[in-house]
Amino acid sequence: MKKHHTLNALTLAVCTALSGTAFAQESATPETEAKSKEKFEQIVVTAAPGGATMQEASVSVSAFDEEDILKLAPRSTAEVFRALPGIRAESSGGGGNANITIRGIPLATGGSKFLQLHEDGLPVLEYGDINFGNADNFLRYDWSVANVEAVRGGSASTFASNSPGGVINMISNTGEAGGGAIGTSFGVDYEEFRLDFRYGGEITDDLYYHIAGFARGGEGPRETGYNGDQGGQVKFNITKMLDNGHIRFYYKNLDDKVSTYLPSPVLVKGDGEYGPVPGYDASSQALNSAYNTNISTFDSFGNPENRDVRDGIESKVSSFGVEVDLEVAENLFLLNKFRISDISGGFIAPFTDGFPAGPGDVSNFASALCAGALDGDGNPLNCDSTTVTLANGPGAGDVYTGQAFTNLQFDTRINDLGNMINDFSLRKEFDNGIDLTVGYYYSNQDIATSWSSWQTFIQTLDGDNSQLLTITDGDGVELVSNGLLSPSFLSWEWDLNYVTKAPYMNIGFELSDNILIDASVRHDTTEASGELISSCCGGNADFDLNGNGVIEQIEDASATNSGFIRGGVINLNRAGAASQIVDYSANNTSYSIGGSYLLTDSQTFFARYSKGGRAIADRLLQIGGTLNADGSLTSTTSGYDTTKQFEIGYKYGTKDLMVNATLFDTVTEDTQAEVTSGLTFM
Repeated sequence: MKKHHTLNALTLAVCTALSGTAFAQESATPETEAKSKEKFEQIVVTAAPGGATMQEASVSVSAFDEEDILKLAPRSTAEVFRALPGIRAESSGGGGNANITIRGIPLATGGSKFLQLHEDGLPVLEYGDINFGNADNFLRYDWSVANVEAVRGGSASTFASNSPGGVINMISNTGEAGGGAIGTSFGVDYEEFRLDFRYGGEITDDLYYHIAGFARGGEGPRETGYNGDQGGQVKFNITKMLDNGHIRFYYKNLDDKVSTYLPSPVLVKGDGEYGPVPGYDASSQALNSAYNTNISTFDSFGNPENRDVRDGIESKVSSFGVEVDLEVAENLFLLNKFRISDISGGFIAPFTDGFPAGPGDVSNFASALCAGALDGDGNPLNCDSTTVTLANGPGAGDVYTGQAFTNLQFDTRINDLGNMINDFSLRKEFDNGIDLTVGYYYSNQDIATSWSSWQTFIQTLDGDNSQLLTITDGDGVELVSNGLLSPSFLSWEWDLNYVTKAPYMNIGFELSDNILIDASVRHDTTEASGELISSCCGGNADFDLNGNGVIEQIEDASATNSGFIRGGVINLNRAGAASQIVDYSANNTSYSIGGSYLLTDSQTFFARYSKGGRAIADRLLQIGGTLNADGSLTSTTSGYDTTKQFEIGYKYGTKDLMVNATLFDTVTEDTQAEVTSGLTFM
């Protein structure tokens, strides 16, 4: 348990009216008039009680419109989020795989555990920290987006599931402002070209549409030696206006690949200072290399397959949604949002690991490898001398004496992260000033991924196209063959399903003309099922990799390399692999109470206390002692981690300026495991 006491003085957001002349061919419309409205008067539509403006709401909220984002010139979606006050978005990983947290809530592993990313009011994924399935991998900012709205803490605990830290919502243009635009962008000091477009308008007086998207290609912001950023997105919506509301249909198709940059070596100088290691600068270079792109590897069941490292993070999304927003009776409002998404792709990138020796002099690698190696009969190898040569690239075959690193190739196929989500609510405004909302949320989230073989390579530590190495012992036995130390380090097959059901309620009322109070409660139930089959570390079957008819050291499942890695390849089967069944139900009750005191039309004080929960989901399977053999939960976990947040704040808003200052105290329960180290922590 960790407790954080942090003063968060939110940065100033300078807000000006959006003219629309660059994007529209017509003058004033309802949409452009709405965008020119002062931001503090805009209604909060993200994870907050209905009907409250940004100035009135007793939550910390920020919003960017198109003009604000244009000034940021973001290279990735995470760079948009990074500009939001109170949001920490680590965008150094490239066009995806961002680590995102809020208000100092700890982020022990990747993704965004306590924060959900939404499109038009529904989560992209139910869980923001799925292994190799970060939510931002399947979300792209382009000109389809009209606004980005963020709610920090507060009512996010009760108006959304699994996001007690907050919600970031990307809200689409809907075409009320007719016209369009087309534009290009390119990297000034890196190779990338991108085309963006948008167009929308009326079909009839009560029917309008919007279509937008992008296409891009190039190497990306770091030098990798190949074009790793390739693909694009198209988003479309059409809206039918009715006398009492509207019905809107959404469609999105994303097919995109981006290079990602994983942790890599740095030099620790002492006194908290870091710097580049010889031959490699982690602040600007990448260990992705043109000399290690096409890989002959194996699926989880030992079948040969080819993989291309240039695919990087591959994101494929096809989603369809419907939004119904109606006043069904006087002051009674129905809102239903539905979306079904087909989500798949992949994740492949080099990761710097610490075995057999940390990144450094290659002679240390060779010595450590040989000292920890046994042949298929259990005999030590001849370590009186070792030889290291370049296996490919310039100088192939030459002796190498420089720096080296271990590349544990993260190789994951995302078979299915699809989901179906529905959020239904009824809101009643009573004559006495009471505002009551009741709702029911449902989601069905699949998590089916294959961690396939995860081959391990020894390579030169070089930021300009790292090369593969071959290492032999004193008798010429190859400990590392053409860069390959382990042809099959681990294989994990995940096939899980999570159903979330959550009734919720909010009541708001006015104590006086300038004092607003609201309270809300939500009860989440998570039903988890499925299985994980896994094997580590090394193979359980011989395989003749080079086809010479002889089973050699790294091909021999009876041999040991680097002290603990078996040779050969993994063939997952129930006789030789670990299996963990998942079959449990967990629940959590969240609540939030807050109030606002409107000092003037432009100044507000507010306070709020909230308790929220986050289902641990797939990462629970990596935490020892949490699941019984039959898949039920043990007494060590409830299946949820919780947050408790208290905040008091001040808001000042005018047409051109918004200031938010919030003092908050957060207590967070965070249970995690980290696969590369095997550590479990809380």
